Amino acid sequence: MATTTQDMPHPSLNIYISMKPVLLLFIWSILSSFCAHAQGPLDGYMKGRGNLDLAPSVSLNNATRFSGLGGQLYQESYSGRMLSLFAEYGVTERFDLVGVAAAVFTEARSGLQDGGLYVKYRIFQENTSAKSQLSLILATGASFPISDYEPTASGALGQKAVVAPVRLITQWASPWGVFVNLTGGYNWRLDDLKEEDIAKVRKFRPDYAPDAPPDFTTLLFKVGFPARHYYLDAWVEKQFTKGGANYIQDVPDLPQAWGVSYTQVGGVFYYSPSGKNGVYVSGGYFINGRNTSLLSRLTFGAVFKL
Repeated sequence: MATTTQDMPHPSLNIYISMKPVLLLFIWSILSSFCAHAQGPLDGYMKGRGNLDLAPSVSLNNATRFSGLGGQLYQESYSGRMLSLFAEYGVTERFDLVGVAAAVFTEARSGLQDGGLYVKYRIFQENTSAKSQLSLILATGASFPISDYEPTASGALGQKAVVAPVRLITQWASPWGVFVNLTGGYNWRLDDLKEEDIAKVRKFRPDYAPDAPPDFTTLLFKVGFPARHYYLDAWVEKQFTKGGANYIQDVPDLPQAWGVSYTQVGGVFYYSPSGKNGVYVSGGYFINGRNTSLLSRLTFGAVFKL
């Protein structure tokens, strides 16, 4: 995703107003940790005491359009690969540790960028007389940069965002195996805009006074079926951000302060010939949004149970 000075209305602002890279940077900060394993690292299952899952994967990511305020579409293309590693360890039967890390590879830039550390605690589980099961899991943690990358460079994965989520995961498993998962969460943005970055925009917008990066909420609905040798699910996820700045074409800005909302759909298919280690394929697509690329993702990965 190379950028030339012909792409820049104000060349001295460098990447801040180069449309092709800047439009995708902020959405990558959301996807970097939450796409590292299926549609996210926080699911409705606990690993059990002493069990470790490791899941490396590679994702092929493409977009041709960017959705601005009010659903206005802009023709902006992107293509890149993401190499991710997911790990989850059962400390006790009710408490898990989760870690993710991601690296991005494009024509312009490659390397480690964002990751995350999370904890999951099962606060409730009940088996009913009909052999169904209801469980509630509380999860939290943080996503953050894991290298000192330049967030405004072409091909960057994120914006060095620091996000602290809290999730309540409700999962009901039927007697015949099908499960339903509803996960809601609130996400605090803990990162600040840098004064030197604001100063670069003020060279062209002297009255530029951006708000702090906005918090956001998420809601995930998932239906799936686990079996001994395979697992499959389908899901829809919505993110909503109240407030925040909006993308305006050819206007210098910091996408770190944009308010991002979207609806994403996807699914997972996992196969394990031994009932232990296995491989999976997953995908996702943004069907609409505010200040987001309509990104499609195809992921291939493996799961090693230790």
